[in-house]
Order: sequence, then structure tokens, then C-alpha cells
Amino acid sequence: MAGATREETFDIPAKQFYNALLDYEHYPKILSEVDSIDVLEKDEHQAKIQYNIHIVKKISYTLKMTHDRPRRVAWDLHAGSLFKKNSGEWLIEDLGDKCKVTYSVDVALKVFAPKAITSKLVSVSLPRMMNAFYEHARNM
Repeated sequence: MAGATREETFDIPAKQFYNALLDYEHYPKILSEVDSIDVLEKDEHQAKIQYNIHIVKKISYTLKMTHDRPRRVAWDLHAGSLFKKNSGEWLIEDLGDKCKVTYSVDVALKVFAPKAITSKLVSVSLPRMMNAFYEHARNM
């Protein structure tokens, strides 16, 4: 299992960052590893999103998203052949014209991969991913 948590403070309002997280249709533009997104279901409180990504090879999985506007977006694995577990959350704290964002993820693969490798993959991608959502939010 690989888990990681990262916290950043961004110079945009919390609502703006939250809206960027729910902009699922633009994930392929935000995150380079995402080839495409299929929004299978979506309402104000939840969504079911199929991610088609390319990391070494093409992978497809579906996450069930839970929306607690305007402070939390959480997910749990719904379907996919690579992961045994993929759960986590974005927590967004309103600081007026800024926001504190905490990203937590817990991932377990069905295939063997040394924990050091999976932990490094998760932790190395976090700063880049958080900054990508920040840039998207700034430009919305």
C-alpha cells in the first residue's frame, strides 16, 4: 500500500479551487497522464468518473466521487483492473482570499510493486498535480 498526504496554501479563494476539482471534463488538459475522462454519473453530491490514463501502459479505472461543497472532494475505487484500493480526499480550508488545500491518497495495486516504488510515484506526483489544479483554478 502507498499512502501520501500533502498540504499547500494557494493565493485563490477556496471556492475557486473546489470548482477546479469538479471540472472533470478538463482533467486531460490539467493532468498530462490523463488521456480521457468519462463522466458516468454526476449530481451536486457525487459523481462516478472513469479515468483513462497512461503510466507505462494504458489503464482504465472508475472512482466514485463524493462532493461536500465547498470544502471536500473524496473518492473510493468503484472498478478497475490495476488497483485493489484507491481512496482519498481533497480538503479545502477557506482563508479568505487564500485557501489551504490538503490532498490525501491511499493506493494498493493488484500486481506486486515494491512499496518504495509506489510510494515514490505517489509522493513525486503530488506537488505537480496540486500545482496543475491551482493553475487551472486561476485560469477559470
